[in-house]
Amino acid sequence: MTELLTAQQMRSVEGAAMDSGAVTGLELMERAGQGVVDAIMAEWPELAEGARSSIILSGPGNNGGDGFVIARLLDAMGWAVRVHLFGDPAKLPPDARANHDRWAKSHEVLPLTPDKIYCGHRPDLIVDAVFGIGLTRPLPEQIAEALDYRGKSFWKGATNTKTVAVDCPSGLNLDTGMLPTDFDPEEEGADPWPKTLNVVDLTVTFHAPKPGHYLAMGPGLCRELRIVDIGLREFGMERTMLGSAPDPERIRLVEPKFLGHATPPNIWPNSTIGKNGPSGHKYDHGHVIVFAGGVGRGGAGRMAARSALRAGAGLVTVLCPPAALIENACHLDAVMLRSLAKDQQLSEV
Repeated sequence: MTELLTAQQMRSVEGAAMDSGAVTGLELMERAGQGVVDAIMAEWPELAEGARSSIILSGPGNNGGDGFVIARLLDAMGWAVRVHLFGDPAKLPPDARANHDRWAKSHEVLPLTPDKIYCGHRPDLIVDAVFGIGLTRPLPEQIAEALDYRGKSFWKGATNTKTVAVDCPSGLNLDTGMLPTDFDPEEEGADPWPKTLNVVDLTVTFHAPKPGHYLAMGPGLCRELRIVDIGLREFGMERTMLGSAPDPERIRLVEPKFLGHATPPNIWPNSTIGKNGPSGHKYDHGHVIVFAGGVGRGGAGRMAARSALRAGAGLVTVLCPPAALIENACHLDAVMLRSLAKDQQLSEV
């Protein structure tokens, strides 16, 4: 069983470690950056060979500071590295500012704009270190456009670019697994989905996974997840067993066991998600409405409902006269039932 930490809980753990004097913010940032580089090399060993290039996208907080550490470490390995910063360097938090200044002594820091990022040859690696665990508002439009790097066709070269996120793809709320948007339900034709989905190949987070890595859109955006130990275990939240008293502030990922072993792949949902994707929803596969007859005349409707489920419909609803509801309920599972009186319009159901 793995304990998941919310953004606030993670900040509390980091704060406790620094308040104890056992570690400084700069040391944690250095460990985080090194952990990301190690995870990249472990995921793609071929990147350790030959001349490589990378683009680091850094943000206005400590996540951006991690980006500057990653840039420096890759540069020391002989990589050609460009760093693009969103925001004013003078407003960076102290630790992030220190790493920015260390990089800026010998390298140019470029603005984080699409025209500056998507020029020249396609890099071997892009690292998203813009926003991390703390973002709960929609991405600024400039950042959303800049992070839409999968569809960029005007880069030169055919290099298969690897994409990595520090903590999470920018914009993802790690408490909920959702991407906050400016969606207004009162606006006619408004789209609740964000315009840009920042999907990465690898996500590297620190100390403990967060709920958003496993909820809603998180798994589909984060893809492969790696958790890096940065020396916070003695300051972490107390681990408890499954049988302990429940605590509403604690979130745990219960990993399945089968006769003392990991659950066989063929009976665990992760292996059957397939084309649905980790954030798939029943409405992705359509809603079928079946009009059924009255009492004693609903057999054909029930057969049609079962057939629709068998064919793969995400949701099936049987509409029937009120008197036939109980009869249909006795025969159907996994099907929604609604009554439809003679004088009702379909739009009212």
